[in-house]
Amino acid sequence: MPKPLLLALAVLGLAGCTLGPPHVRPEVALPERFDQADPAAAEPLTSAVWQAFDDPVLEALIAQTLAANTTIAQASARFEEARALSGLSSFARLPTLTAGADANRNRPSREDPFLPPGQPTTDTFRAGFDAVWEIDLFGALRNPSRAQARRTEAEAAQLAAVRLSMVAETAQAYFALRGAQRREALARENLAAADEVLRIIRVLAAAGRLDAVDAARAQAQRDALAAALPQREAERIAHEHRLAVLGAQPVAAVRERVGVAPDRVPALPALVATGTPEQWLKRRPDIAAAERQLAAARHDVGTEIAQYFPRLNLQGGFGWTGQQAAALGSAGAERWQWGPVLSWRFLDAGRVRQQVRAAEARAEGAVARYQETVLRALEDTENALAGFRSSQQAAVELGQAAQAAREAARLSRLRFRAGTDDPLSLLQTEQSRIELEDAAVQAETARATALAALYKALGGDFAEAAPQVDG
Repeated sequence: MPKPLLLALAVLGLAGCTLGPPHVRPEVALPERFDQADPAAAEPLTSAVWQAFDDPVLEALIAQTLAANTTIAQASARFEEARALSGLSSFARLPTLTAGADANRNRPSREDPFLPPGQPTTDTFRAGFDAVWEIDLFGALRNPSRAQARRTEAEAAQLAAVRLSMVAETAQAYFALRGAQRREALARENLAAADEVLRIIRVLAAAGRLDAVDAARAQAQRDALAAALPQREAERIAHEHRLAVLGAQPVAAVRERVGVAPDRVPALPALVATGTPEQWLKRRPDIAAAERQLAAARHDVGTEIAQYFPRLNLQGGFGWTGQQAAALGSAGAERWQWGPVLSWRFLDAGRVRQQVRAAEARAEGAVARYQETVLRALEDTENALAGFRSSQQAAVELGQAAQAAREAARLSRLRFRAGTDDPLSLLQTEQSRIELEDAAVQAETARATALAALYKALGGDFAEAAPQVDG
């Protein structure tokens, strides 16, 4: 086989060589099932988790957040920047072709002692093309390109994580707003009821059937309820403004879309499908981002290792040079050159060694960050599962307690009107009812927000939220 052909085959073979450690996902010990999950919840989580709330208003607010949220827009811009840089890095492996032309007039110095007198003024015209192509023998170009591609994938996962976080925050703000609306409505109802009780007690006190102390107690209860009403209004307004910021829309648009609190509480699932921890591992976008950053760090190690070895460039050029512009393009004015250029930093081995060690240390740090991300995500999920379960229990118990308090207050009012109960007993049962009804509303709100936090911890609809990455 001819030597030039052997050399070409050897170069092509070396061009496929990429140095650096292989990327393997680090092992993290995962339980077979979540410690705080119900054993019956082993089914995989469905993708459209927010539709489980069966609330068109919530779905509309989430759609608005996904379309206009400024935090998502920033993450999207970072992803687009990374994708552009990834595309740019791939061009480093392609030949570079440059076209140029110039014209010069040269007049030698008449006082130059090294030139004979009478040297003429000359014109030089040049035009042509120059090409440079680095043959990537050891991955000095491939590794940076692949590292940038992995970072682009990490930014895609980060974008999905931001979208999931903003959607969950929107759901939590919406549930908090509904809870604030119900608490405000309840406070107004209780204030109206307290006004009626105060009116009756005042009439009876004026008739001498009750003591002035009873009227003072009723007045104090009524004033306390009136004082709480502005606080309830402020809570509602704060949640309205939070939704306005999340959706990048005027607060008036939020109020128009949300309307008044519904009479019924949206039905929430008693059991959430969590899947297995192995399935969960693939759903968390923050874990995916950490794993892609680790892969990029390992390609960075390969980039530094490649500096130990020679780099080969093929250079060439073709063009024309003449003393007249008309000569350009003629056969006599043609010029060309080509050949390989080999460069090698063999005297810089000590410096390269330190650069490799630094890259390896960064890769080890990325391993630890990935493991920490998994462990923190597991902690987050277990806490969310425990929080949802406890909020469910609290909502059920407080709902029953509020129902019992309403019945006790109803009976106390009947006994008071019949003259068998004193005003103190009536006021005490009314106070108990007011406190338990308000606590029940807060418990239902906490249950809904805990469910939103759980969906976020489980990874939500990460597969649908992740943007596509080219290459």
